[in-house]
Amino acid sequence: MGNYELSDEEKEILRKMKEEENIGAEKEHLFWYSEYPNYSIDSKVKYWVANIHHGMRQQGDVMGDMYTEFSKKWYLDVKEKEPDFDSIFKEVVSKLDFDFNWDEYYRRISPVQRGE
Repeated sequence: MGNYELSDEEKEILRKMKEEENIGAEKEHLFWYSEYPNYSIDSKVKYWVANIHHGMRQQGDVMGDMYTEFSKKWYLDVKEKEPDFDSIFKEVVSKLDFDFNWDEYYRRISPVQRGE
């Protein structure tokens, strides 16, 4: 890369980006550990319907495969945040506006995956 040194302006941009990243991480932590646990089951289902629907649509548009939304890592992260996710997710799937492929979902979250 050579001996390129960042200008003061570039350093300031990077500093602000890092600061925004830290603020985002703090907000996410507060949501998961202060706000979300107080949601009713109905509110949790609504949260996950919006989240899953958006993620699957986005993955379908970008990757051509909406099930790339799911992985073993994703599942473990979700279960850490919501231990009752499996029962909530059954309700979520019933509210999605498309046929959900449970076999594909289980294949993606299974512990025997390459590269994870």
